Amino acid sequence: MYEALGHLEDRGVEFRRMDWMGDATPTAFRDETMSMEAEGPGSFDDGDIREGVVGADVLVVHKAPVSRGLVESTESLDLVAAARGGTENVDVEACRERGVEVLHAPGRNRDAVADYAVAMLLSRFREIPFHHDALSGGEWDQVFDPERLPPDVRTTEIGVVGFGNIGRGVARRLSGFEPTVLAHDPYVDDAAIEETGAEAVGLDELLDRADAVTLHVRLSEATEGLVGEDELARMKPSAFLVNTARGGLVDEDALVEAVESGELAGAALDVFREEPIAEDHPLLDCEGVVLTPHVAGSTRDAVLGGPRIVSEDLARWLDDEAPVNTVE
Repeated sequence: MYEALGHLEDRGVEFRRMDWMGDATPTAFRDETMSMEAEGPGSFDDGDIREGVVGADVLVVHKAPVSRGLVESTESLDLVAAARGGTENVDVEACRERGVEVLHAPGRNRDAVADYAVAMLLSRFREIPFHHDALSGGEWDQVFDPERLPPDVRTTEIGVVGFGNIGRGVARRLSGFEPTVLAHDPYVDDAAIEETGAEAVGLDELLDRADAVTLHVRLSEATEGLVGEDELARMKPSAFLVNTARGGLVDEDALVEAVESGELAGAALDVFREEPIAEDHPLLDCEGVVLTPHVAGSTRDAVLGGPRIVSEDLARWLDDEAPVNTVE
């Protein structure tokens, strides 16, 4: 964080550097921050942060909690910046009530996640993980029956659900492979989607037509269980689902049932409803399913990207210019 923000010292900015859960294990840190996404910041200990923020004008955090109590504990705070895409760890409403501006860093890991989603799509289309497993197990398994061979990506239709920063990035990356890209996002104009070369369609049509569906939607009350039994039933038996967004978007029980019954070819999942995934979770034994441990957004550039985006906005704020990434 300081690596990205430290240059502001040349502008007369004084920094106080604090650690939150700095001595926690990676597992403990993950569990705490994932819980915060579900519960908000109010249930988490931010006592050390409250002490450190007294008299401060700006508070910059990554995943540390910024609760109502913290916001109300100081009269000096003008701005809170979260160096991440979401603001689940910040009580935005409390900030609004106190006149505290909130910034975030949308798109900080958009390239990382888009890269990974396309990698999962391609590897799942060409069955690379399964060939690796077979070869590692001593099988030299070559197939020559056209009915059992995968398609060229160029001949497929790929559904992108959610056409924000990451969904658009996926579409751009796929364009070089020349599939038909179907895109659904009720918050993006059809014309804006079609300017990218994708075809704007409703969710039902996307599910009916797609050979693969990849999810790029933020989890909310409206999107919880977005892909359930009915949606999976609409998909082709030869199709598969990719999820690098949030586990809560998918009904995992329905997904297991669809794959095991042959109603769906499989899935490639980087996220799960409960993380880490339980050792006895039926997804682990599903043939045709590829699983990875929530690492799609984990690249060096993504980690540095959030503080960099916040740093640029703080420079604007210091110059009395409007920051670009204000949370409305």
